[in-house]
Amino acid sequence: MHFTHWILRVHRVLGVILSALFLMWFLSGLVMMYHTYPKVDRMQAMRLSETIDATLPPLQEVCDEPQPQGMILSQQAGEPILRITTPEGERQVNLRSGAAVTRLSSGQLQQMAERWGKGAVAVDSLNAIDVWLIGAYPFHEYPIYKYHLPGEEKGELYLSSRTGEPQQYTTRVSRFWAWIGAIPHWIYITSTRATGRQPWTDIVLWISGIGTFMILAGIYAGVRSYLLARRRHQGPCITPYAKPLFRWHHIGGLIFGFFVLTWIFSGYMSLKRVPQWIIPVNEAHDPKVELQGPHLSPDSYRLDYREVLRHYEVKRLTWMKLGDRPCYKVETADECFLMDAAQTYPVRLAIDEAFCEQMLREARGDAHLPVKASLLTAYDHYYIEMHHKWRLPVYKIEVEDADHSCYYLDPVDGSCRYYNTNSRARSWLYRGLHCFQHPFFLAHPVLRSVLMWILMLGGTA
Repeated sequence: MHFTHWILRVHRVLGVILSALFLMWFLSGLVMMYHTYPKVDRMQAMRLSETIDATLPPLQEVCDEPQPQGMILSQQAGEPILRITTPEGERQVNLRSGAAVTRLSSGQLQQMAERWGKGAVAVDSLNAIDVWLIGAYPFHEYPIYKYHLPGEEKGELYLSSRTGEPQQYTTRVSRFWAWIGAIPHWIYITSTRATGRQPWTDIVLWISGIGTFMILAGIYAGVRSYLLARRRHQGPCITPYAKPLFRWHHIGGLIFGFFVLTWIFSGYMSLKRVPQWIIPVNEAHDPKVELQGPHLSPDSYRLDYREVLRHYEVKRLTWMKLGDRPCYKVETADECFLMDAAQTYPVRLAIDEAFCEQMLREARGDAHLPVKASLLTAYDHYYIEMHHKWRLPVYKIEVEDADHSCYYLDPVDGSCRYYNTNSRARSWLYRGLHCFQHPFFLAHPVLRSVLMWILMLGGTA
């Protein structure tokens, strides 16, 4: 009885404290089924950015970095800017003059904002995040210039003064839905993110962890009350409570309590990994470093970058490599593709199963590594996005190692997603429980929507 007494008290006290927060989570969750936190659309940003001038000097005349970690070329306010990443940090060079670039002037940023909307008005220069920059993590981009754009959409654009890249773009509609959806659902409070991600992460983990304990206590109390009712009435009685609100709270808790538990726990798992003592990770793998290498070798690029610029209207050019094969990621207004830089003439990089297997063996440094690559033309249990935002087809590369590693390589832009046994379990515990991310529900979206509405309205009630 002593244990039961404390369980009931814990459920009652925590329920009073957290009930408003749970109500907010369910109602905002309904909104998030259709509208999420706004962000810059990458294809829109590419269409509105400038085409890189092809009349530029050889790379060797401007960049003397022997082994950079990354290089990206874009055109900002009429000037070709090369961003070079090294172990010491990132620096920018004007590729035409060779001069170092630290910040763009207000005039240059105004010129770039005008491409998003004629008559753009600079309204602020920010040295700290506001509510619309929380999801962008631009903590090294200050000051950020904010612009109001004319038109019915009431657009607001945020540009980095360092790179000129758009950090955020919102409209009147996207801001409205975010205020009643993503912002309350994710507890996006500016003060908790002003110094980084960790304070916010701790707050969400503590709230969802305590909430999980409160729901477990409620399930225990609900089952106990159900058993007491059957014992007292000597028959099929569900609840011992006479008052209508008590009865409906008990019955609703019994019906929907398990789903509320899975949602709150899966929300906790959205920010937490499965502990090593449950599912150990034998070897950590960073797919970007592993497949693209820790650094580039500019001398291995036989294809002059200017040849690419002459053949295509390039908006952004990225130096990359896959395994030991140097390549360029070419982004235009309409498409993105990889160009083989080992050739002396422009030809797109040919990726197939054999290429993927060899690339991974080279990355792991084991010529006899058991690897199997296959072309994935439909979403599976782990490479899946309910709004079809992840590209298909991709190459699925499975490795017979201690972690049962699996890579999903996008042949369009060379990006890669990695899963091992631990991250697969986390995928089920987070996305599987939280938003029913499963191929069956992807094939039956109406059924998923109806089920989500019923369960979330039940949780709300």
